[in-house]
Amino acid sequence: MNKINTKLKVILSSLGIILSVVISILILPYFVKGAANIPVPTKLKYINDYVGIVDEDSKNYIVSLGSELENKTGSQAAVVIISSLEGKDIESYSNELFRSWGIGQKGRDNGLLILLSINDKKWRVEVGRELEGVITDIYSSRVMNSEAVPLFKEKRYGEGLKNAYSVFARDIAKEYNVSLQESKKTAQKQKSVSINPVIIYYILGAFLLDILLNKARITKFLFYLLFWNSFWGGPRGGDGGLGGSNQGGFGGGSSSGGGSSGGW
Repeated sequence: MNKINTKLKVILSSLGIILSVVISILILPYFVKGAANIPVPTKLKYINDYVGIVDEDSKNYIVSLGSELENKTGSQAAVVIISSLEGKDIESYSNELFRSWGIGQKGRDNGLLILLSINDKKWRVEVGRELEGVITDIYSSRVMNSEAVPLFKEKRYGEGLKNAYSVFARDIAKEYNVSLQESKKTAQKQKSVSINPVIIYYILGAFLLDILLNKARITKFLFYLLFWNSFWGGPRGGDGGLGGSNQGGFGGGSSSGGGSSGGW
């Protein structure tokens, strides 16, 4: 009987280690990313809608135009839509996001960011140093207030973003002496992350053994981590993610804080 108990303890310990490793791989990045309240770039890259308010037609247009712009000029223009700034000023938030993602090419800093915070009803346009002469603060404000803000007031966010994005993209292309076709293509769909069912069975089995033989110590600890993270630093309203300097296919660019802000 003692030998059986010893074997069960060894098995449980092994499963506990496996469970910890698997859980760490799956959710540790989530914990770390939650601390800075910066979202992780989506598969669409050029349009990152964490609220779900942009229509498919506008998404497709922005992805197609953004891809063409990058292919022809190297510049990267990204749209980010979040639900709330969580009390942070939009200038600091956009600069942090810009640097975290690395929008634009490293050494050239030729990126552009259009940020919308829906609950705060605020927008921000931020550009890298190479584009500051093309998309000036005054000019970007004028474009947003004429092309986008009136549509934002009618909750036609996709149309407003498409209009402003198109103007900025054309201006950037002109600076590099290229023209854009602005053809509408089907955007690449975000691929769902699939997990091998065998891994799920192992995890469930480990949880069950932990509950039966270990008084659910590991399970309780993991639930504590989940609760602590969601309460103190987890993603809110679709946000969340500590970025590196080169995320989501971006080139490692940076911003000195130039741009314009406003509301609707």
